[in-house]
Amino acid sequence: MKNFFFAKKNILAAALVAFAFNAAFCLDFGGSFLNFTRAKGNDFSSLKFNQINDLLGWIRVPLNEDASSYFAAQALYEFEYDASVEKVYNRLDINLAKYVGLWNVAGSPLTLSAGRFIFSDLTGLIMNQNCDGAHASYMMDRVALSAYLGYTGLLNAAIVKMQNNPASPFDYDSDKVYQLAQKYLVFSAGASVPNLFSTQTLSGQFLGAFKLEGNSFNRLYATFDMTGPIYRTIYYNASTTIGLQNYDGGSMEVTNLTRAEVKWYAPIMDLAVSGGLIYASGGGDGDNAFTGFTKINCCFAMNEPQYTSLVKVYAGATIKPIKKLLAKAGAALLFNTARGRYQGFDYSLGADWQIKSDAAVGASFQHFVDGDDSANSKVQFSLNAYLTF
Repeated sequence: MKNFFFAKKNILAAALVAFAFNAAFCLDFGGSFLNFTRAKGNDFSSLKFNQINDLLGWIRVPLNEDASSYFAAQALYEFEYDASVEKVYNRLDINLAKYVGLWNVAGSPLTLSAGRFIFSDLTGLIMNQNCDGAHASYMMDRVALSAYLGYTGLLNAAIVKMQNNPASPFDYDSDKVYQLAQKYLVFSAGASVPNLFSTQTLSGQFLGAFKLEGNSFNRLYATFDMTGPIYRTIYYNASTTIGLQNYDGGSMEVTNLTRAEVKWYAPIMDLAVSGGLIYASGGGDGDNAFTGFTKINCCFAMNEPQYTSLVKVYAGATIKPIKKLLAKAGAALLFNTARGRYQGFDYSLGADWQIKSDAAVGASFQHFVDGDDSANSKVQFSLNAYLTF
């Protein structure tokens, strides 16, 4: 009986502390509903229905008066029906759970993030996914420093997709609501020098991924990036990545990923036009095949091709003909260096309407035309909706 009263007392004390805390620092919470309705197939006569619905709940707790330090979390339930295989999938995930703290160290801000959150490399083409870990950034007058350490083994393999060596594919069970992902240790260190000369910014980043189970598959990436204005509202971004990868104690392979992009922001209807080129080594070009860490699609309409053994030439544009409507278009030519041939043409058209700050709808059309085999072509129509409550 004594323990019961002590337990009740502790619960009451915790509730009073939580109430005072929330009143002082404005606890914020809510939810979101996302709808993705698609029809997709190899051609217009073979379209199959695909329905995905996401329900998210989130919370943000400020930890000081100016909210520079806080805790944020988000949980996800996802339903999917895929008519092409006549299956229903259910997935659960905690896709955000992080603490952010800000301190003044020697007159410069030090920011620490710890928990589960998205981490992306400099290019956004090698790693761009959730991970459990810690990230620190220190902003000095002339140099910005950053470091990251993360672990993937507690992630949901149904949500986060990572690239493994083809010789030892990950055994993924799509019927599971939550399946632990492959175990990798990821680390990164980077530096950026803003306004190095003529408002140009030079950045460098070292990224490593080490497999902790089964056959080893270790990858190291060193990226150098330059970005800045060319003339008035015309900007560029150029980067190159040297990769080192080793599978199961075999020989070390040297790979490369290089990208160059130019973007123009016009003073009419928020028009933005971009174009660029991406090269990922592999196969017939005489180099080893570049392998990123996260599975990132290089096409609008296809899920299979990754940034490996290809040359991609692309262009895109966005415009706001009216205030809350964003129209967008993009196209790309793909060349497969492993096969030494033109792979195909990929294009996308779409529009998003921001009805209110917490509600939006959109529609898009994607089409990949295979340059060698029409059976590999892809067509996709999408209707999307977003609502926050």
